[in-house]
Amino acid sequence: MSINSTPDDIMASRDTKAQEAGNIIYRNVNGNLAQSTDRLLPNGSIIHSRVASSENTALSVNRSKRISTVRRTFCLIVLFDFILSFILWVIYTQISGEGSIGEAFIKEVDQYTFKKSLFDTVLLAAWRFAVLILSYAVILSRKPWMIGVTTFGTCVFLLVKVFIYDFSKDSVDKNNTLDYLVLLASFTIAWVETWFLDFKVLPSEQKALERDALLQGPIPNEQTSLLRDSRARYDQVNDQYYTPGGSDTEHSETEKDAFQSIPATRTHSRSASRASISSWGSAQEQDYRKLARECADIAWRLIQSTDSWKVETGKEDGPLCVYSKQVPKMGKLFKLIGIIECSPFKCFEELYHNLEASPAWNPTVLECKTLQVIDEHTDICYSVSAEAAGGMVSARDFITVRCWERRDDAYAIFSVGTTHPDMPEQKKYVRGENGAGCCMMKEVPEEPDKCELVWLLNTNLKGWLPQYLVDQSFSGFLTDYVKALNMHMKTQEEDQMMHVTEMDENMHGTVQ
Repeated sequence: MSINSTPDDIMASRDTKAQEAGNIIYRNVNGNLAQSTDRLLPNGSIIHSRVASSENTALSVNRSKRISTVRRTFCLIVLFDFILSFILWVIYTQISGEGSIGEAFIKEVDQYTFKKSLFDTVLLAAWRFAVLILSYAVILSRKPWMIGVTTFGTCVFLLVKVFIYDFSKDSVDKNNTLDYLVLLASFTIAWVETWFLDFKVLPSEQKALERDALLQGPIPNEQTSLLRDSRARYDQVNDQYYTPGGSDTEHSETEKDAFQSIPATRTHSRSASRASISSWGSAQEQDYRKLARECADIAWRLIQSTDSWKVETGKEDGPLCVYSKQVPKMGKLFKLIGIIECSPFKCFEELYHNLEASPAWNPTVLECKTLQVIDEHTDICYSVSAEAAGGMVSARDFITVRCWERRDDAYAIFSVGTTHPDMPEQKKYVRGENGAGCCMMKEVPEEPDKCELVWLLNTNLKGWLPQYLVDQSFSGFLTDYVKALNMHMKTQEEDQMMHVTEMDENMHGTVQ
């Protein structure tokens, strides 16, 4: 250091070295979880950019190339189609053929005629098998055109076959009906394949791709803009942030407006879990935050929309009403609007911070627990729903990442399905999947002790369930939930009043 240095230069040098030392400590703490690249600007400011590790990137690439579980099931159905058609044809040939078994097979294959032989149904199944396996197992196509071609070709062929085939030809057993079964089986299973691919395989894989895109997001680098749009306002703070030289550690006004904190109370002033503290800033936590914030904007637009909703249960001007509507690429959504006998703040505390106690009063839930607390606004929870529709819909379990905000003078809890290493799929439950959802609690005008609960439910129950059962299940679930919540809040208020009365009596007795 030069003896001619001014006090300002000395202080600036100390600030720069202090920031460099803090940066080294930060990088050492988080180096095992994510790679950090920092640039020091000439004025002593630092730009921090967090880059996902190569291991996570490789995992995402491998995941996109791997065949999905639901696609493997589809391929097994296609294989089953071919085997079933062959077995039915063999049984038919043995029963309806004249002479020895060998002569019957020679007549069906070597002496084939379109009018008297069913061997062409086996060839038709083999054609479907070859085309579908090549398209959806080898090429991994995500288009439904090839299944449309095979189903259309099968229908045309069988339609011609039914009019030309000689059902009255002589056979050993005059009551043999296997020829009808062979044709009907070929027709039915072709349509089963079409339904499974179009309604199960392709939608499930599309949702998985969208979820991966939200989790991965763009990897920041030196060319990434420091100012992002409003949908990424939280990522601006955590993924890539700017620290001016000599500034203090207080949050900016923008961050305070974006996420207003509730005054601390014993009920909700929880700190992050030990695991969360040790892995703060990890790539996985950043992914969870990003997924939650992206879902918040999607769910908010959906819950604010007023068009195309139709009434499922209740009356529009009544205290409880359940709506539904179809949304492209998302399926059928449900929206509940109900009046809760408590303030919006109390309702928010009960639904967000007291989640684990909800099975005690909520008959629609068997189990709830928090798997990980990311921060004061974000956590990951696990829940098990009770049976519905009179037991016809079995219990489901869900893993959900949640975040809360204050928007338009209302409390909003946003949620979306995710995965967590501490809770793999359970054998006794079907793992459901939650899309972007929201619970909004706002004050009823001129009635501060009441709140309007608006709940957007976007859930895929998985499994083979008729749509009417799904509709009945969700409508009943939402209705029972509001009734149970109102009863619980009323009980809490009565208990509180009784406790206050007892305290007053005790104090009065002590004074006397």
